[in-house]
Amino acid sequence: AEERLRTEGPNELEKPPKPTLLMLFIMQLTGFVIVLLIVAACASIVVNATGPKAGDPLAYTTGIAIFIIVLINAGIAAWTEHKAGDALEALSKMTQASIYVVRDGKEVKVDVPCVVRGDIVVLGTGDVVPADMRMFEADDIKVSEMALTGEPDDVVKTWKIKARKEGEPEKLTPANCVFSGCSVTNGKGKGIVTDIGMQTRIGRIAQLIAGPGGAAKKTCFCLPDTSGSATPLQQNLEKLGGRIGVLAIVVCVAIFIIGVAMDRTDPSNPDSPAWLYMILIAVTLAVAAIPEGIPLCVTISLSIGCSDMVTKNVLVRKLAAVETLGSASVICSDKTGTLTEGKMTMVNMYSAGVGYDVGGKGFDPTVGTITRTKGGQEAVSDLGVKTALLSAILCCNTTLAKVKDPESGEEKWEPKGNSSEAPIVVAARKIGFSETVQKEYPRVLEIPFSSSRKMMLTVSDMGNRNELCPNGYQFPSGTKYLTVCKGAPNFIIEYCSHQLAEDGSMQPMTQADKDKVLEQVDEYSSKA
Repeated sequence: AEERLRTEGPNELEKPPKPTLLMLFIMQLTGFVIVLLIVAACASIVVNATGPKAGDPLAYTTGIAIFIIVLINAGIAAWTEHKAGDALEALSKMTQASIYVVRDGKEVKVDVPCVVRGDIVVLGTGDVVPADMRMFEADDIKVSEMALTGEPDDVVKTWKIKARKEGEPEKLTPANCVFSGCSVTNGKGKGIVTDIGMQTRIGRIAQLIAGPGGAAKKTCFCLPDTSGSATPLQQNLEKLGGRIGVLAIVVCVAIFIIGVAMDRTDPSNPDSPAWLYMILIAVTLAVAAIPEGIPLCVTISLSIGCSDMVTKNVLVRKLAAVETLGSASVICSDKTGTLTEGKMTMVNMYSAGVGYDVGGKGFDPTVGTITRTKGGQEAVSDLGVKTALLSAILCCNTTLAKVKDPESGEEKWEPKGNSSEAPIVVAARKIGFSETVQKEYPRVLEIPFSSSRKMMLTVSDMGNRNELCPNGYQFPSGTKYLTVCKGAPNFIIEYCSHQLAEDGSMQPMTQADKDKVLEQVDEYSSKA
């Protein structure tokens, strides 16, 4: 895998090269107002260098001052954007998507860019397909291909190879293949990676878009693409610069024509021609008319705003975006990993008519305990908690283990499997169940979760047990298998006829009992 990653490159779409600090600096000099100031500064220096004050060093003060202001303005803007870009790049590496692959016979978690051709990828409900793959295991798996084809309906996938009939057109998305960027909406499966990065279907589409006729026009061949809608501030500055420039040119031309027509000469040098003196006057007027302080004032103001936002943990890549963000009343942001850590934690549970609080955060089962909401007593010996959590983890495909962080070298608890099931497994470990408890009840059948069924079902072999957990509910004589169902509470509860009592026995479930459970579900949901 390492050799293929080195020779074939990472599994990611090509990105435009990151602009260097020098490129960012040059890009700051392309605005209309800035160009106008540069032209005015050059004209001022040239005219003074060829005029009667050619030998006077103070004659170049105006032009040099404008140049210094322009350079300071460009330097501040370029440095701010460069630092923000570095910080955002570091954040993107921290939040890289990951997937489970089979290597050396073991399931390991790898970052999506590290997936290579030939990898066996394990897919489950909610996963995003990391690369183009051919399926060889498919358990009721469905994939949303809207990102690729635009079709809203989920597509059923299979491991079977269907031969194409003569004259039948080739399908864009064969039934035994899944493609990069598509999400798994139901079931689970395994597949072998056939294409990565720009060789995937989505990568080829990206190449076609960026190809001849599809690529956006650049400001300059040596600068990165800066196409896109300008902010209101940028638009207003461009309009202001244009109006000032046109007005200055019109006034200067008019003064030049009138001065030449009136034969105005330099009082200090009457022998010089009138047109040379009037050019000097016109250029001086143009330089004075252009507000060279505006770009610097705007840049400094935006930089201060950017610095204030950094103190509130908001990174701004483009300086001009600060002004636009100040006008925003609603911000739409991805919650997971942005506003939250991306780690679900169980904080409450309800079993046998009793509410419980689950302490601790994250995936460490050694931190926090399960206690009764009323009274605060520890629930280690409560049969309702033990029965509910054992039943729940028998209907889970997620395990919990310690792994070593490759960067820090420290060991930390990490779940392997579905992120929604991880809190259940962590809570079960907190109540005292071992990491091998799922193997003690071998699974003989599984019906995966489906968005249409809204439930998942497993059948486990009970062996010679006559009770689910010590001193718990007694199974009827001859019981060999235990069926556990999990899913949407309001959907499942309609099929329930009995409920677990606090002493571990089974009691009939009335409509009042069902309403009480649903009320508790609503109460927990309102706290989410």
